[in-house]
Amino acid sequence: MIKFLLVMSLLSFLFWIGFKLTGAILATCFWLFIEVPLAFVAFVIGLVLCCTLILIPVGIGCFKTGFKLLIPGI
Repeated sequence: MIKFLLVMSLLSFLFWIGFKLTGAILATCFWLFIEVPLAFVAFVIGLVLCCTLILIPVGIGCFKTGFKLLIPGI
């Protein structure tokens, strides 16, 4: 009975580590392959909009959006 409990606790611990690592890898891949390219697109659009005199406020908003995509929490 003790051996069974030890095996089950070890198996639960290994599953917990696996789920944590899988979630971290998935979050990193989402950031790297989706959020970073979207941030670069927002930066380019912001740069193009800042070249025109009347759309500078919209361009600044695009830059802020790009920074928020790159650095969450700011």
